[in-house]
Amino acid sequence: MKFIIKNGLFYEALSNLSRCVLANPQPQILCGIKIVAHSEGLTLIVSNHNFFLKKELFNCDANLNIIEKGSFVAPAKHLAELIKKLPGEITVKTGTNNKLFLQADEISIQLNCFNVDEYPSLPKVNSDETVQLPANHLHEMVKQTAFAASVNDARQVLTGILISFMNNKIRCAATNSHRLSMCELGFDTPFADSYIIPLNSIREFIRFFNDPITVTIHVSDHYFVFESQDLSLYSRLIEGTYPDLSSIIPSESKTSMILSTRKLLSAIDRASLFTRDSSRNNVKLYVTQEGRLRVASYSSDLGETEETIPIRELKGDPEILISLNNNFLIDALKSISDEEIVMSFTGPMRPVVIKPNSHKQHLQLISPVRG
Repeated sequence: MKFIIKNGLFYEALSNLSRCVLANPQPQILCGIKIVAHSEGLTLIVSNHNFFLKKELFNCDANLNIIEKGSFVAPAKHLAELIKKLPGEITVKTGTNNKLFLQADEISIQLNCFNVDEYPSLPKVNSDETVQLPANHLHEMVKQTAFAASVNDARQVLTGILISFMNNKIRCAATNSHRLSMCELGFDTPFADSYIIPLNSIREFIRFFNDPITVTIHVSDHYFVFESQDLSLYSRLIEGTYPDLSSIIPSESKTSMILSTRKLLSAIDRASLFTRDSSRNNVKLYVTQEGRLRVASYSSDLGETEETIPIRELKGDPEILISLNNNFLIDALKSISDEEIVMSFTGPMRPVVIKPNSHKQHLQLISPVRG
């Protein structure tokens, strides 16, 4: 195998993909990157235990010239660092006994590689269950929900994000049992089913799929694939039953109020300064006699803070006193781009629901804590 490639093009691809590689994986070959030279260009593949990521570099301009087809698996991070330090145009070719040779100007490098035949094969995915949708919509949905997934492996299904195809809409949801984030998008899909995708796979989707116009999704029994023109992310699925979301979300509320998203977020952010070094990361919310929302926080070491913000509209019972995790509140409010939110309460120890004050199908739910 032999090809000539410009330093910038090669390094950018290697640098991005090598970040996905685990530091000390088992088997060790998973710290490598597989590169295949073919008539259309280069295919670069990295993998860990949850996903494969495939990047295509097309042989369509002066940046890449494929001279001889073939493949190799090189240590990903080491190869990226080498390419970063080489000038201009680089000639890459394979030798015997898993050797890789790099040539740039007067610089010659020999790199020990892995046996390419031992690298895991890309999974085969059923192309019958396929849907294509706008990339920016899906990207926004998963960004608005992924943060609510659990980082505790005690319940593995909660460490993933649930993506559901429901004939006329797509739903993304994540929960750690103390909070829930859910978004829906009206979109006709050719099949109906739900899939739990690991959080680290979703993070890679957010990182890599922020430019394409459309994303094609393929699904099978064990893998969920995001695909654009030059990128493919093959994610393993988490097996198990996801919680019934309809049983978590309150069907009605005793009190609801319309608030400025920015003002509430700023107030919670300031109040969190008094809980940063405390095991009680919570703020208290209650309605004053003047019809404003009071945000209060207390620390035995630092002191206390309280402030009020205006309520544009209040419906129902104004007698509210509730404690919420300030970090959960900040995450929820940051995920909402609308200028106003609707905050709904059903009781002092019942979940609070936060929605944009618009037609958007976006919901944040937070369970209260004992104050």
